[in-house]
Parts: sequence; C-alpha cells; structure tokens
Amino acid sequence: MSEKEAPGIVCPSCNEANLLVRSMLYSIPFFNELAMFSMECPSCNFSHSDVFSAEQRKPARFTLHVDNPALLRARVVRSGSGTFRFLEFGIDVEPGPTAESFITNVEGVLQRTMSVVETAIGFAEKPEEKAKGAEILEQMNRAIEGDFPFTLVIEDPAGVSGIITDDMSQVKYEELSIKEASQLKGAPFWIDTIREDYTAQK
Repeated sequence: MSEKEAPGIVCPSCNEANLLVRSMLYSIPFFNELAMFSMECPSCNFSHSDVFSAEQRKPARFTLHVDNPALLRARVVRSGSGTFRFLEFGIDVEPGPTAESFITNVEGVLQRTMSVVETAIGFAEKPEEKAKGAEILEQMNRAIEGDFPFTLVIEDPAGVSGIITDDMSQVKYEELSIKEASQLKGAPFWIDTIREDYTAQK
C-alpha cells in the first residue's frame, strides 16, 4: 500500500486549479490493483472520495448469500458508482451525486445500512412505516449475529465495486449487459475527468 498526492487539478465545484488528490494503492486478489483517492479543494472546501481500477473493467454484478457467520468478514469494495442491495430486507442503496466509496466487509455494509434505516424510522410519519423499519433493524441485528441468512448484491456500471472472499466460488459473478448497466445510477460525470487528469499526472 502506498500513498501519492497530485496537486493542481481543476475543482469541479469552483473551477480553481487547486484540487488536491491523494491516493492509496491497494493490491486486492481478483481485483489486482485498486486506487482509492480523496479530493479536497482549499478554495471552496469541496471534498469527495472514490475508488477506481487501473485497468478497464466491464459492468458487473456480484452476489453473495451469507449463510455462514464467517462470510460477514468477506471484503466489499464499493465505488462511487456502485449500487448494493439486500434482497431479504428489501433495501437498495443507489449512489447519489455525492456518493462516497469505501472498502470494508459485509458486516460493515450492514452497519452502514442500519444507520440509514434508523434515520428513515426517525422521519417516518406512519406507525406501520416505523414498525416495518424496526422489523428490518431486528433482522439486520440477527444477521450480524449470524442468525439470519441474507443475500448481498453489488452492481456497478464501471465494474469497480465487488465482493471478495477467500473462496471466490462462493460469489456469483455476472457481467451486465449494456441495457442493464445503463439502468444503474453511476458516479457523477466529473469523476471520470478527474480520474483521467490524475492518471495523466502519475
């Protein structure tokens, strides 16, 4: 793992050429080398983080059925263009304009999602909505304890997100069609420009 910094890239928020981009290189089995980078502009305080692959990757879907507590430790890479779904809980988390990337494990994704559910319960107005949210939280807590099997699906039109286990036969990998990929929400358009600028300066 190594860290680099590239100054002088144009900020997508204020258009000043002050954007600082820092990267951490990760060598991950199946994915080879990934670069996680963070951006910060001292002029307008804009900040963002994402992860990308040095090689071109095809739009993909990864599916993992978690029926063993050991699989909670499976590594998860989620880029700014990644959508993840918990089928049994009926939850889809799609990337928005400021979607952040992360590298964690399945349990970490569960915990992140639980905080979203808790927020949704707080804003819910109908008693049945609050009750449904509480039921999902209870199921997710049981999942973290290894007492509730569930399925995690990650889809990415850029092919960067994914699920990695010691035994990749446990993960179903599918290439997405152009139509399927086009229906997914992706990273903001300016991310690709910054990736290209940053790569050119390396």
